[in-house]
Amino acid sequence: MVQFLRSVLVAAIFWTGAAAQAADEMNVDGKGIMVKGYDVVAYFSEGVPVRGMPDYTADHDGGTYLFSSAENQKLFVADPSRYAPAYGGFCSYGVRVGKKFEIDPHAWKIVGDRLFLQLDRGTHKLWLEDMEKNISISDRIWPSIQTTPRKML
Repeated sequence: MVQFLRSVLVAAIFWTGAAAQAADEMNVDGKGIMVKGYDVVAYFSEGVPVRGMPDYTADHDGGTYLFSSAENQKLFVADPSRYAPAYGGFCSYGVRVGKKFEIDPHAWKIVGDRLFLQLDRGTHKLWLEDMEKNISISDRIWPSIQTTPRKML
């Protein structure tokens, strides 16, 4: 019995640690939802942010994505890396400065088949001023902060 309880305790600690690590690497809400519930495929197919529905979901890299249609869900499942946002869904400009900021789903841009999200529309304008340089710097910084809890940045 004691061995069983130890096993359960170790499994619970491992699971809690894995969940916390996924939350640090991906910008998820308290329910594990990515991009504040917006459909990442719609950014590419419709060119506008569209709120997803809980009827159409897919899990990828520790986050749950919502979709506005079964077709968008199917497209994502077939190729999640094509649609998943850059930098785990954190603000692209925040990553440029070594931080993990929240996002506004209405502050976004697709560049070279990658979805970039920003904190807000003001940050989006700032990010656009030197977009290529900001992407280059963020691409270089992201691997060094990806697994660091956002509170420690």
